[in-house]
Amino acid sequence: MKNFILIIFSLSFLSSCSNDKDFFLTKGNALLSCGGKSRIIENDKEEIINTEVKDLRDGIGKYVEFTVVETDKKGGKYRIINCFPSEEPQDSIIKTVKTNYKLSN
Repeated sequence: MKNFILIIFSLSFLSSCSNDKDFFLTKGNALLSCGGKSRIIENDKEEIINTEVKDLRDGIGKYVEFTVVETDKKGGKYRIINCFPSEEPQDSIIKTVKTNYKLSN
């Protein structure tokens, strides 16, 4: 009986913590929280080389910064993409904040 009460208490505590959507935002689940790879990658030549979870300036929320690279024979293109997760991943805001293209020598 004590174990049953402990389990109920633990589940109640965890459910109260789950109201904070940023609580579960990690580098491991960032892509899923942003709606999947298809929302970040534009074509099959691109790949995500870096994923970082960062705090918003107000310190209350979090966002994800992806670095995406596309290479070809002439050089490489990279994009920095910010994702502001929503409770529904398909409603997350995706914004490209920087694009650069460098020619190789």
